[in-house]
Amino acid sequence: MTDIDLEAIADDVFAAAEAGDWERFASHFAEGAVLRQNVGVELVLADALPGLQSFTADGTTLRYDNVRRLVGKLHATELHDAVFTKPDGREVRIDICVVMQFDGRGKITRVDEYLDSGAAAALFT
Repeated sequence: MTDIDLEAIADDVFAAAEAGDWERFASHFAEGAVLRQNVGVELVLADALPGLQSFTADGTTLRYDNVRRLVGKLHATELHDAVFTKPDGREVRIDICVVMQFDGRGKITRVDEYLDSGAAAALFT
Protein backbone atom coordinates (compact mmCIF):
# COMPACT_ATOMS: atom_id res chain seq x y z
CA MET A 1 0.00 0.00 0.00
CA THR A 2 1.25 3.46 -0.81
CA ASP A 3 0.90 6.37 1.55
CA ILE A 4 -2.84 6.89 1.38
CA ASP A 5 -4.29 9.46 3.76
CA LEU A 6 -7.28 7.59 5.17
CA GLU A 7 -7.92 10.48 7.56
CA ALA A 8 -8.43 12.83 4.60
CA ILE A 9 -10.62 10.29 2.82
CA ALA A 10 -12.81 9.85 5.90
CA ASP A 11 -13.03 13.65 6.26
CA ASP A 12 -14.25 13.93 2.67
CA VAL A 13 -16.73 11.05 2.94
CA PHE A 14 -18.47 12.69 5.89
CA ALA A 15 -18.21 16.19 4.37
CA ALA A 16 -19.86 14.87 1.20
CA ALA A 17 -22.69 13.34 3.26
CA GLU A 18 -23.21 16.63 5.11
CA ALA A 19 -23.34 18.49 1.79
CA GLY A 20 -25.67 15.93 0.20
CA ASP A 21 -23.05 15.37 -2.50
CA TRP A 22 -23.81 11.70 -3.04
CA GLU A 23 -21.73 11.45 -6.21
CA ARG A 24 -18.62 12.59 -4.31
CA PHE A 25 -19.59 10.33 -1.41
CA ALA A 26 -19.90 7.30 -3.73
CA SER A 27 -16.56 8.06 -5.42
CA HIS A 28 -14.78 6.91 -2.26
CA PHE A 29 -16.19 3.37 -2.47
CA ALA A 30 -14.76 0.34 -4.25
CA GLU A 31 -16.91 -1.58 -6.70
CA GLY A 32 -19.02 -4.05 -4.76
CA ALA A 33 -18.60 -2.19 -1.44
CA VAL A 34 -21.18 -3.09 1.18
CA LEU A 35 -22.86 -1.07 3.90
CA ARG A 36 -24.56 -2.51 6.94
CA GLN A 37 -26.50 -0.78 9.69
CA ASN A 38 -27.29 -2.64 12.89
CA VAL A 39 -30.95 -1.79 12.20
CA GLY A 40 -30.97 -3.06 8.62
CA VAL A 41 -29.62 -5.55 6.15
CA GLU A 42 -26.30 -5.55 4.34
CA LEU A 43 -26.57 -3.66 1.04
CA VAL A 44 -24.23 -2.83 -1.81
CA LEU A 45 -23.62 0.91 -2.16
CA ALA A 46 -26.02 1.41 -5.10
CA ASP A 47 -28.86 -0.11 -3.06
CA ALA A 48 -27.93 1.78 0.12
CA LEU A 49 -27.72 5.26 -1.45
CA PRO A 50 -31.48 5.85 -1.84
CA GLY A 51 -31.95 5.18 1.87
CA LEU A 52 -29.10 7.50 2.82
CA GLN A 53 -30.48 10.22 0.56
CA SER A 54 -33.96 9.87 2.05
CA PHE A 55 -32.80 11.24 5.43
CA THR A 56 -32.41 14.72 3.92
CA ALA A 57 -34.79 14.57 0.93
CA ASP A 58 -37.40 16.69 2.74
CA GLY A 59 -34.95 19.54 3.31
CA THR A 60 -33.53 18.17 6.54
CA THR A 61 -29.91 19.18 7.02
CA LEU A 62 -27.14 17.02 8.46
CA ARG A 63 -24.01 17.87 10.38
CA TYR A 64 -21.61 15.82 12.46
CA ASP A 65 -20.67 16.91 15.99
CA ASN A 66 -18.45 15.44 18.68
CA VAL A 67 -16.30 13.56 16.13
CA ARG A 68 -13.80 11.03 17.48
CA ARG A 69 -11.85 8.96 14.97
CA LEU A 70 -9.19 6.25 15.05
CA VAL A 71 -7.40 5.38 11.82
CA GLY A 72 -5.41 2.19 11.27
CA LYS A 73 -3.61 0.67 8.33
CA LEU A 74 -6.71 -0.22 6.29
CA HIS A 75 -9.56 0.85 8.55
CA ALA A 76 -11.07 3.82 10.32
CA THR A 77 -13.54 3.93 13.17
CA GLU A 78 -15.48 7.08 13.86
CA LEU A 79 -17.84 7.94 16.67
CA HIS A 80 -19.96 11.03 16.11
CA ASP A 81 -23.30 12.63 16.74
CA ALA A 82 -25.29 12.91 13.53
CA VAL A 83 -27.38 16.03 14.00
CA PHE A 84 -30.35 16.31 11.68
CA THR A 85 -32.27 19.59 11.63
CA LYS A 86 -35.78 19.14 10.24
CA PRO A 87 -37.37 21.87 8.10
CA ASP A 88 -39.52 22.89 11.11
CA GLY A 89 -36.34 23.52 13.15
CA ARG A 90 -36.61 20.36 15.26
CA GLU A 91 -33.24 18.74 15.92
CA VAL A 92 -32.68 14.98 16.00
CA ARG A 93 -29.32 13.87 17.44
CA ILE A 94 -28.12 10.29 16.99
CA ASP A 95 -24.93 8.88 18.50
CA ILE A 96 -23.34 6.69 15.81
CA CYS A 97 -20.29 4.46 15.44
CA VAL A 98 -19.04 3.89 11.90
CA VAL A 99 -16.39 1.28 11.06
CA MET A 100 -14.90 1.61 7.56
CA GLN A 101 -12.60 -0.89 5.86
CA PHE A 102 -10.41 0.17 2.93
CA ASP A 103 -8.57 -1.60 0.16
CA GLY A 104 -4.95 -0.83 -0.78
CA ARG A 105 -6.07 1.99 -3.08
CA GLY A 106 -7.88 3.83 -0.31
CA LYS A 107 -11.35 2.85 -1.51
CA ILE A 108 -13.94 1.83 1.06
CA THR A 109 -14.88 -1.83 0.78
CA ARG A 110 -17.18 -2.13 3.79
CA VAL A 111 -18.99 0.14 6.24
CA ASP A 112 -20.63 -1.08 9.42
CA GLU A 113 -22.75 1.54 11.19
CA TYR A 114 -24.13 1.17 14.69
CA LEU A 115 -26.82 3.54 15.90
CA ASP A 116 -29.64 3.89 18.39
CA SER A 117 -32.78 2.93 16.46
CA GLY A 118 -35.00 4.67 19.00
CA ALA A 119 -33.24 7.98 18.44
CA ALA A 120 -33.28 7.47 14.66
CA ALA A 121 -37.06 6.86 14.69
CA ALA A 122 -37.52 10.56 15.52
CA LEU A 123 -36.36 11.37 11.96
CA PHE A 124 -39.61 9.97 10.61
CA THR A 125 -42.11 11.63 12.94
